[in-house]
Amino acid sequence: MDIRDIRAFVLAGELLHFGKAADRMHVTQSALSKQIHRLESEIGGALFERNTTRTKLTPLGRALHNDARMVVDVMVRFTERAKNAATGILGTLRIGFGDAAKIAAPIAISHFRELRPDVQIELYELSAHHQIEALKEGTLDVGFCRLIEPKGWPTLPIIRTGLVAVLPTSYPEGILLTELGNRPLATIMRSRAPAFHDHVINYLLQLGIHIQSLQTVSHFSTAVALADAGVAWAIVPSSTSFEYVRARIMPIDDERAQWDIGLVRPPGEPGVLVDLFWSMVAKLRAENEFLHA
Repeated sequence: MDIRDIRAFVLAGELLHFGKAADRMHVTQSALSKQIHRLESEIGGALFERNTTRTKLTPLGRALHNDARMVVDVMVRFTERAKNAATGILGTLRIGFGDAAKIAAPIAISHFRELRPDVQIELYELSAHHQIEALKEGTLDVGFCRLIEPKGWPTLPIIRTGLVAVLPTSYPEGILLTELGNRPLATIMRSRAPAFHDHVINYLLQLGIHIQSLQTVSHFSTAVALADAGVAWAIVPSSTSFEYVRARIMPIDDERAQWDIGLVRPPGEPGVLVDLFWSMVAKLRAENEFLHA
């Protein structure tokens, strides 16, 4: 059943005049009559009674007219939504972000909401490892994370971040990182942030530091709290909040202790929403919007 025939039936049924309906549809009256006859053949009954002076709906036509109008309305809405989705005006964008992007990601999302207010955004707070897995599985569209992406994946670096040591105030002033191996260390458990955990352990081994007591926690803020209480020293990302912390913050000025945070997505056609979001983030980066993220 052709939607154009149903639309012709609806309009002719509203105007009850084939000539006016044909003019409104920009077709000939003969073409309109063929559409109505084709629809009547498919339905199995006449929809109109016509003579030289009047046109009216048959009982079957009256019974079906409202339903036909709803079908046309649904198709009109579907067509509009399809066009809007195809141009990125509507749709859903699933975005992942980790702790290091907790400032950069909201900046980007805020700008994107202004650009596409009708797009639904779903946010997922995940480690880099878990974002990559979700991107592979297709449950995430794009991620803000440590750029440890699989080879060949598109990336867009945004900010540079790194490791920070947090030392209890009871530790001697001027103590070196290499002197901390025999003191308990608090850091994130591997199941929560595999890439970060492995980076910490590997970096300490490169420095010749063999940790004798390791306390793993579920959140970076917990590691900082343990250092603040003097229970252990901690290693956390530089993006961690240190507000109201009494412990000493020791930035680690070493290229091996730093990495890029940015956008990552699987290879292939990104889709219109991902493409729009990616381009917008690239523009924000060029304008230094992430400078203090």
